[in-house]
Formats: sequence, C-alpha cells, structure tokens
Amino acid sequence: MITIKDTISIRNASRKTIIDKVIYSGSILKNTKGLMFSRSGRMLMKSPNDSRTAIWMPFMRYGLDLVFIDRSKTVVDIIYNAAPIKILKPGTWKLYIPKESCRYVLEIESGLAKNKRFAIGDRIEFDN
Repeated sequence: MITIKDTISIRNASRKTIIDKVIYSGSILKNTKGLMFSRSGRMLMKSPNDSRTAIWMPFMRYGLDLVFIDRSKTVVDIIYNAAPIKILKPGTWKLYIPKESCRYVLEIESGLAKNKRFAIGDRIEFDN
C-alpha cells in the first residue's frame, strides 16, 4: 500500500504549479507495471537511460496525460488524454511514444496537465 509519505511533489518552476501525491519509481519492474490495475494515482517513472520510451495502457481504468521529461528536467513532449487499451478491441491498442528522448515519464490523470498549464520547454523540479 502506498502512503502519502511514499510520494513526492512535482513542481513546474516555469508555471509555478504543483502536483502532489506522485508515486516515484526508479525500478524497471515498477515502471513496467506503472498504474495498471489502479483506480487512481499519479506516477513519475525514471528510466536508467535517455530513450523514447513507449507507454501502453493495458488494464488501465482511466485515461492519462503523459508528460515526458529529459534528464535536465525539461518537458520535451506531452500527450493529452491517452486512452486505456481495451483488450478485446484491437483498435484501442496504441503505443504512446515521445517525440524526443526522455529520462522521466509523469503519468497523471487526464486533464491535469492542461489544468496545471504544463507546456513543452517547462522546467520541472522534484526530489529523487
């Protein structure tokens, strides 16, 4: 069970906004599972290398905004309203791939990236 003390806050230094209660993961296994099977949640996943990490969303119960952040903690791409995969509907099977290499992927509920005014080029701050 994840508790509040197991989470971090993401600060958008460019827009002066904060997203609280974000689960941080630097583990490949935890990153692979992501938010699958959860009813809600936010997660910041760190990759060991810079890459154009593909995100797919089987067993998700809700849509996400995906914020891709490079190693200097700058937003390099945002995908809004990424839809969950429906296993029995192949038309929903989609990979979400950033336009540029990134080190981190922030998964937040759909609409929050726009609500918090995230934009490509924004500087992000968090402790990890």
